[in-house]
Amino acid sequence: MKKIKICDTYVNFVKRRNQKTIRLSINKNNQITLSAPFFCSEKIATDFAFKHQEWIKEKTSKTIQETTFHHKDIVSILGTNYEIIHNPNTPGYTTVKGDTLFIGGEEQFIHRKISTFAKKELLKYIQKKAFEMAKVIGKKPLKISLKNTTSRWGSCSSKGNLNFCWKIGFAPLYVIDYLVAHEVSHLKEMNHGPKFWQTVALLNIQQAKAEIWLRKNGKNIIQIK
Repeated sequence: MKKIKICDTYVNFVKRRNQKTIRLSINKNNQITLSAPFFCSEKIATDFAFKHQEWIKEKTSKTIQETTFHHKDIVSILGTNYEIIHNPNTPGYTTVKGDTLFIGGEEQFIHRKISTFAKKELLKYIQKKAFEMAKVIGKKPLKISLKNTTSRWGSCSSKGNLNFCWKIGFAPLYVIDYLVAHEVSHLKEMNHGPKFWQTVALLNIQQAKAEIWLRKNGKNIIQIK
C-alpha cells in the first residue's frame, strides 16, 4: 500500500473500484487511510487530503504513544518495583533476584520478556485471589483469562468466565484486588445495582482508593505496548 506524506504524517493511499468518493478514515491502530475511486488521480486525492489537513492533525495528535521497557528502566509489577538489567551475553531468560529483573538474549526482546513475565505473575495471582473471593460469596469462576483489551479492565460472562486486561499487572496490588473483586461480584450479580456494589464492598475495602488510582494512572497502563 502506497504512503503519502500530509502535514508531516504518512497516510495510506489506496484506490477502490467500487468507491465513488474520496475519503479519509482512521482505524483502531490509529492508521489514517486516504481512499479514492479507481480512476481518480493521485493529485486530486492528495489535494483533498490537504484540504482536510486539520482533521489529520487532530486525529494524529490523539494517537497514543506506546510505552516500551528498556535496560535500566524501573518497572512496577504487582506493586513491586524492579530494575531491568539486560545482558546480551547471557541466555535469553528472565531471572528475578530481589528487586532486579535480569534479561538475557537480544536487546530487541527486552519488552516482550518483561510483558511475558508480568502476564505470568498476574495470572498466577488473579487465579488465587479470584477463587478466594468467590468462595466468600459462595461462587466459583469457570475460567480465568488475560486479554489485550483497551476499553475495559475486566469482564464476566454469563457462564462465569472472568477476563482481565493483562496490563493491570503493572498496577498496585490493591488496584488489582479491586478489579478482581469487581468481576467476581458479577458471578453473583450480573448488573451494577445496589446489591452488586454491596458484594464488591464485602470483598474489597479499598474501592475508592483503587478507583482514584485508575482515573489518574489508567491511561499510562493502556499505553504499554
